[in-house]
Amino acid sequence: MGKCLRYVTANTDTEEQSFPVPKAFNTHVEELNLDALIQMADNLRMNESTKMESFELLCDHKEKFRDEIEFIWRFARAYGDMYELSTNAQEKKHYANIGKTLGEKAITRAPMNGYCHLWYAVLCGYVSEFEGLQNKINYGYRFKEHLDKAIEFLPEEPFLYYLKGRYCYTVSKLSWIEKKMAATLFGKIPSSTVQEALQNFLKVEELHPGFSKSNYMFLAKCCIDLDQTDDAVKFCNLAVLLPCVTKEDKDAQKEVKKISTSLKR
Repeated sequence: MGKCLRYVTANTDTEEQSFPVPKAFNTHVEELNLDALIQMADNLRMNESTKMESFELLCDHKEKFRDEIEFIWRFARAYGDMYELSTNAQEKKHYANIGKTLGEKAITRAPMNGYCHLWYAVLCGYVSEFEGLQNKINYGYRFKEHLDKAIEFLPEEPFLYYLKGRYCYTVSKLSWIEKKMAATLFGKIPSSTVQEALQNFLKVEELHPGFSKSNYMFLAKCCIDLDQTDDAVKFCNLAVLLPCVTKEDKDAQKEVKKISTSLKR
């Protein structure tokens, strides 16, 4: 089926620009109540091939439900999905910025809702990809702050510990000069260890065995850094057993192959 282009207006509190979005479905806008809309959007999002349709469904109902908190954080999440699906840098920046604006609206209106903090943190991470070092560091602190809040409200959500593990792993690898610059700019040095990262990735596996290829890949990396070679091999083998569905899965698969090759030397 040929794709046509539809212009989706962001229509957030701070941005009204339009941006072309590939339209793969000639969907008829149905009048849905909020519960039915949420269920449909969540179901569509479970399949990588229909994430865009989930986003478009929410776009079609943004005027009706723009003040409903369960809609707002899902709309922010959908912009994050579009960021992940897009391969164009300008599009990615566009989706990240609008998503972050929606995330800010969500945490302001529902400061006790863990999902609002989760997706605001994720969108801050996406926005930081287009910033200079000072703003990157600033967004890093913001990401960590709201991730910790999300964990406080959603202690059984495995995705949060995966994100925390990635944060800890990244911070553990910062150079001395990067840490020094963070301390100069913000008066504190970000600190974490590979061991802390490992504990978070293990928590993911405890809550949801076989959560993702990426989680096994990071488990393997942590084990290599900690000289736990047998465990690294085990996690690589477990990663290979999971299917490749998303781009992240495919990237993790490539990394796992590299790790496995290095372990055989």
